[in-house]
Amino acid sequence: MIVMKFGGTSVGDAARVHQVATIIETQPNPRAAVVSAASGVTNMLLDAARAAAVDGAELVAKLVAGIRARHHDIAAAIGDDQERAAAVAALDQLHAALVDALSDVDCAGELSPRNADRIVATGEKAMSILLAAILRSRGVPAVHVWADRVIATDNRYGNARPDRALTRELAAQEVRPHLNAGQTVVFTGFIGRAPDGSTTTLGRGGSDYSATLLGAALDADEVQIWTDVPGVLSADPRQVPDVRVVSGISYDEAQELAHFGAKVLHPRTIRPAVSLGIPVRILSTFLPDEPGTLVTRDAPEESVKAVTALNNLLLLTIDVPELEDLAAASAAVFGALHGDRIEVVAASQASSRRRMTYVVDATGHGGCARVKQRMAAALEAADVDAEVGCEEDVALVAAVGAGVAAAPQTLSQFLSVLGRAGVPVLSTNQQHSNVALTVAVLGRDATRAVLALHDAFIRPQPASSRSRRPRRSDMLAESLRVG
Repeated sequence: MIVMKFGGTSVGDAARVHQVATIIETQPNPRAAVVSAASGVTNMLLDAARAAAVDGAELVAKLVAGIRARHHDIAAAIGDDQERAAAVAALDQLHAALVDALSDVDCAGELSPRNADRIVATGEKAMSILLAAILRSRGVPAVHVWADRVIATDNRYGNARPDRALTRELAAQEVRPHLNAGQTVVFTGFIGRAPDGSTTTLGRGGSDYSATLLGAALDADEVQIWTDVPGVLSADPRQVPDVRVVSGISYDEAQELAHFGAKVLHPRTIRPAVSLGIPVRILSTFLPDEPGTLVTRDAPEESVKAVTALNNLLLLTIDVPELEDLAAASAAVFGALHGDRIEVVAASQASSRRRMTYVVDATGHGGCARVKQRMAAALEAADVDAEVGCEEDVALVAAVGAGVAAAPQTLSQFLSVLGRAGVPVLSTNQQHSNVALTVAVLGRDATRAVLALHDAFIRPQPASSRSRRPRRSDMLAESLRVG
């Protein structure tokens, strides 16, 4: 059983949707394809929803017409006349429901999270209709299934959390019968259903998350994330010219890479697969014969797999003169950060135990001036005498790989490399059991740090024809071995 997910760039126009259909046809049954909205459509839907809330009728009409045109352009490429007519009819119903939802927003004079999710789901629903029709027109038995009948969530609209046990029950009812009948199921990514049956969305990385949730619910042999990059890269290609594709990484390494800024998988995406040991493969829709990156429970080797940087951070320091005040100071700081929804990316404590250092993502929170003010007020309220320091435009640079942090020589080599590159280190973080070694540097030095570390720890390996695996039988055989 294979679950494939295709992102917005993979289904951006008719030619690309047909390319996706070709990829699906190469996979063995049973199989399911999870689709995003066509690239750009989600933003158009959100713009229309916001315009409807402020009585922007003209803009709403223009955006709805544009959305309808995008979908009908893809429908026009459906080869079978009956399938094309049926798809257009289904799209017309979907677009009519969109107009009704936008009218509700107009009448309310505001855009509620519930209505926003109802509206934005239109893109995924339309693409599921289109891809299923294109598959059938090519002689492939297929059916579309909307995730707001299967992915059970709570009612936190915009960032709903799934109920995996109930999702498993619903998948058995709504999806499994189609698979057993030999049909390819085309499933909507990004969306789910609240307890009252209304549509929710899963937030950032939601379509990838949908794929692993469905894969876990169906006990898939493999989940494939088809995107516009050929796999997990050893660095950001905008910073490092000679990056390579990492052939295999562990779940822990993948989550660390995502946490530190790699834009392939959101950390929560692979959690459903982790629990069942389902391998996740990252592939390129535009280079379908490349092997991509296989993410499994265990690391294939202990080495640095990738170097990455997370930018636009603050370095917050709390100096506590009295040792007995440390616990109270920590509680006050973490409470204030949580209250302001500021994410702590890394934390460390000086050997004297009197200085605590936090690297935080305070984007949109007013920078150091605002954060220092909040920390000072929280410490004063806790009756703690402490000095608060803050540095803006900080980057956290990470070398990710199993066993890296445990190797005694790695930290010294890491710091030596940065020293030779002329990169001052603001703070370091090393834990024996971790799969990442991190340092905080000034933002202006981040690219230089990544380049230096990549040159030192990762040797570019030119691709050869022998390194590429056949796209079908060998790939599935490997999935079954590791699954």
